[in-house]
Amino acid sequence: MRGFIEVTDYDGGMKVLLPVSKITAIVCDDDGSVFVELGLNNKGDSSGLLVTESYDEIKEKIKQTECSANGNFNTR
Repeated sequence: MRGFIEVTDYDGGMKVLLPVSKITAIVCDDDGSVFVELGLNNKGDSSGLLVTESYDEIKEKIKQTECSANGNFNTR
């Protein structure tokens, strides 16, 4: 699906499709935990999803989505 990446929710193990256009940051803690930020809530706190994928896996998924949107399927 163009414009979306599939990730796995850390807490529930559910598969989630995230719209790439709504991602504001990818945050990786020192312990390797990865948080996909989707914006701020009404209190100004970061809002998003803690995922099981690594930082590099998320970057690659976003790259693949961008390449397919441009008609370029060679990601290397």
